Amino acid sequence: RRFRVLILGPANAGKTTLLERLTDSPAGASIVTRNGKRIEEVPRGYDQRGIHTIDDEITYKSNPDLVFHDSGGFEAGGVEEVKAVWQFIQKRSLASPSQQLHAIWLCIPTDNDRPFGFLHSGFFSEPTASVPVIGIFTKLDGRKTKIMTEVLGPASEPSDFLACAPEVEQKVAEFVNGLETQFRNQRYPPAGFLRVGNMHEVTEQSIALCNQLLGATMDALPNETQRSLLHLTVWKRNRRIHTIYVLQR
Repeated sequence: RRFRVLILGPANAGKTTLLERLTDSPAGASIVTRNGKRIEEVPRGYDQRGIHTIDDEITYKSNPDLVFHDSGGFEAGGVEEVKAVWQFIQKRSLASPSQQLHAIWLCIPTDNDRPFGFLHSGFFSEPTASVPVIGIFTKLDGRKTKIMTEVLGPASEPSDFLACAPEVEQKVAEFVNGLETQFRNQRYPPAGFLRVGNMHEVTEQSIALCNQLLGATMDALPNETQRSLLHLTVWKRNRRIHTIYVLQR
């Protein structure tokens, strides 16, 4: 049995980086399979539009039992893209155990000022069968940089950063809180939410955030069989994440 995740979000939402941290893999280490055959020389930034189809399987050598499907740059107002995602979810929710979809991770880049397209595409107007959705607010570091530039202006000194830090943190929290409220007010909102930033490097913080994502997914899964599968295929396979998990328990 393999644990299968559909990861959604617009291009440059930090999806690839998140998967690399979760699987403890270096940049560009993904293995992409289409119809049972490996696709060679997949470029970095696999979440760009037009590179692949949603049925392609993305795995990593460090953990081949964790399988990802990428929406490939889900953009605002993409009705056809939403339709393709719904068809995929419905097909996989009824598939055999080895092909069944277990979770959906929705990456929402907070460094983007535009309203996120899912709110206007009808994606949350229908339930996703028994597949839970976890909303992940990514690139918080990018949002902080934007707000800091607005607060300080282009001509600022390094000493000014510390003084304005509380104001910046407050504005970031207000921005993300507003986004989360919009998602929670949908007819079928995500089952859980997570906020992540600075995921491009392996640090104690990035590992802890991966662990929190797994915890939110575990809590949202509908039965013990799927929870056990997640534990065996992810927590037991990533030594760094599993160590933090054990310490927290």
